Amino acid sequence: MSELNDHPEGAGGPQSTELQSLEPQSAEPHDAPWPDGTASTGDAAVDSTLERLAVVSAVPVAEHSGIYAEIHDSLLAALDADER
Repeated sequence: MSELNDHPEGAGGPQSTELQSLEPQSAEPHDAPWPDGTASTGDAAVDSTLERLAVVSAVPVAEHSGIYAEIHDSLLAALDADER
């Protein structure tokens, strides 16, 4: 089985050098339209949470996951509140 893992080209194998030679893609913004607003759900807690989506397009992509996580947690809290 060890013969499958032997790479005479180096520890990373032949694909390792191919990946290193790839140039990073441009970080230019794209022209995809951003939604103007969200439709009302009829639930005030959910609607106020969804309004926070409006800031996503204005912050760096690296911060998107944090915003989405906060929105997700808020929506879960709104769902849990309904169960009580």
